[in-house]
Amino acid sequence: MLPLIWTLFALCAVAGFIVIAAYWLDVQDRPDLTLRSRIAWSAGTFLFPLTIPAYALVGGAGWPLALRIGAFVPAAAILLFLGFAFGIFR
Repeated sequence: MLPLIWTLFALCAVAGFIVIAAYWLDVQDRPDLTLRSRIAWSAGTFLFPLTIPAYALVGGAGWPLALRIGAFVPAAAILLFLGFAFGIFR
């Protein structure tokens, strides 16, 4: 089971970096956001497990369903990492 979970973690980690970059680029590209809003959403990258899903679901991003589901990938990678760090997965 460990190789399967490790592979899932590696895929989530790589995809998570891509989602974080896509989120930041989307925030910078939205002309309807004010400068203050753009800075606030950009600063949210430090709290990415919370801000990316919030932006995708209620932030007015207008993302399709696949991207809204993908917004949870970085949080899943962190949960899997914590599972490895605390010995939940053996």
